[in-house]
Amino acid sequence: MNIEKIKYFIDLVDCRNFTETARKNFVSQTTISQQIASIEKEFDSILIDRKQIPIEPTEAGWLFYSEAIILWKQYNHMKAKLANFHEKSKQTLTIEYSALTDMQRLVTLIPDFKEQYPNIELEINKVLLKNISEYLEKGIYDVAVAFDSAFVGKENIRTYPLYQGQYCAALSHLHPLFHHQSIAKNELYKYPLVMLNPSVIGNSYDLMIEHATKDGFQPNILRTVDDVDSELFHILTENLIGFFPDNYQLPYPEEEVRLVPLEESHHLFKIEIGYLKDNTNPALQPFLQHVHDSFSQ
Repeated sequence: MNIEKIKYFIDLVDCRNFTETARKNFVSQTTISQQIASIEKEFDSILIDRKQIPIEPTEAGWLFYSEAIILWKQYNHMKAKLANFHEKSKQTLTIEYSALTDMQRLVTLIPDFKEQYPNIELEINKVLLKNISEYLEKGIYDVAVAFDSAFVGKENIRTYPLYQGQYCAALSHLHPLFHHQSIAKNELYKYPLVMLNPSVIGNSYDLMIEHATKDGFQPNILRTVDDVDSELFHILTENLIGFFPDNYQLPYPEEEVRLVPLEESHHLFKIEIGYLKDNTNPALQPFLQHVHDSFSQ
């Protein structure tokens, strides 16, 4: 199969529109339609429901999409490695992360690393938290920066701690607990919550519920959403409580929404660097050593 077909299908699912996908790839709409039909014929599956407006992947289409994403990332990873091979002196270290919060501490040392190792190029990509360990294990990325929950039970992944803290309650200025300096557990769980969907954060969702259970309560999760912006929307408009890391920078004034610490709660977290034990990329060890040296000072 031509790799471009994979790209066309990914873009079509992302755009949900044949015309927009064609424009994005500088080809005709007919070309996109023919290439998608060719994929469906090859795999003997209807992947796109063309009766829906906007178009919608079928169940088989979503399965194909998840695998296509991995193939496309691996293809580009291979291209980058070969390009650097031809430049001989260049090396590439690929880094994945799930949220800007994960990268806050790492960002501060990257300029010094680049100055010390000008031959190592860093490629940084954002992915869903639920995909972090899978992409690392499949060799799509060399390094992952994420919550420790992403690496639980992965014996082939080594980790290095970057930051540890606790989750806070994110509250709207209209919420009864907004002006509290801290919130006791029995107060927190009286109110409904909003959380990111398990399809986005993977087992972090189950761990959050586990933490609540250890606190002695069953959380009332009224809504689940696919992104942080939606989570904040429901916090502001429905007075729901969300859990956010204590180092999260809210995009709203403190008069509108704020993070309030939780008292004696099990809602704790670590942000870690993860990498495969058997990773042979020569750029990995200088990077890990630089991280270690920077945080040991």
